[in-house]
Amino acid sequence: MFHIEIRQKNRPLVFYKERLYLILSFLFFLWYNVLKILCAKGKYKMHKKEIANILNDIGLLLELKGENPFKSRAYYNAARTIELLDEDIEILVKEDRLKDIKGIGEAINKKITELVLTGKMKYYEDLKASIPEGLVEMLKIPGLGPKKIKTIYEKLNITTIRELEYACIENRLIDLAGFWEKTQKKILEGIQFVKQFSGQHLYPEAYTEALKLKEYLDMTKTALVTKIAGSLRRKKEIVKDIDILAAASDSSKVMEAFVNYPGVKEVIAKGDTKTSVILKSGINADLRVVTEKEFPYALHHFTGSKEHNTAMRHRAKQMGIKMNEYGRQKM
Repeated sequence: MFHIEIRQKNRPLVFYKERLYLILSFLFFLWYNVLKILCAKGKYKMHKKEIANILNDIGLLLELKGENPFKSRAYYNAARTIELLDEDIEILVKEDRLKDIKGIGEAINKKITELVLTGKMKYYEDLKASIPEGLVEMLKIPGLGPKKIKTIYEKLNITTIRELEYACIENRLIDLAGFWEKTQKKILEGIQFVKQFSGQHLYPEAYTEALKLKEYLDMTKTALVTKIAGSLRRKKEIVKDIDILAAASDSSKVMEAFVNYPGVKEVIAKGDTKTSVILKSGINADLRVVTEKEFPYALHHFTGSKEHNTAMRHRAKQMGIKMNEYGRQKM
């Protein structure tokens, strides 16, 4: 398909590097467009991991409410079953075969079917609404489980981590059955740990969320191209948020698709060029939309660290070039 000439003495090495670069660029372009066509044929699908996470959440929420332990366990078991499935869960649902799998009862089967077909589960949304959000946040505290949180809520009417911290400082937890001075001390240490690392996420967790978000945006066909940027693109071990960059002729359509992503919990800010949301996984995600011409410069800028971009602008200035996220021009 491709013809690469044998190197001649009078041709510099850069000639062959340029040829190889052009070939690789063409192959990447071909692969990307084939992938885009394949993605466009389907609709956004919920991943098995995403469904399993929701089932696990339901199990935890039921424990917080003090429901029958067997009920919680049924959701935990269903979550493990879904994660270990070899078959495509969407096919199992459409062919009504999910109920035949061991560990998936009739009631849970109906809820998973609703989730796969609509992207939502009313039972899950109602369950979350019935429990103070702060109680769920308390689950992040090391060593503090659903039973203890339920006791703290019912006996002391504490609904936030901040209130819990004050209660520990005032020694109010040691009056509760099953709580000791050592327990209170560990909870207080756990609260400090949560405060210290709040808003930080491991690379695999954040990257998985970013890929799902990018896949969704690609399937809406509202952008010409989308890329994961920021610290995720630099493959940092710990990241604070997800940065997605898109090129489009009409930014409003991309932004509308972004805020309607099934994984969005809350829209923080929405504009013509930048929109910020909080995902249901707890990770903040930012979408920036630029023109096709600006895209390469914006991708470079929003991928690089602050120090990298400062150094690049300084180097460009020395060469008589003005450089920013929108392009470059001679000074």
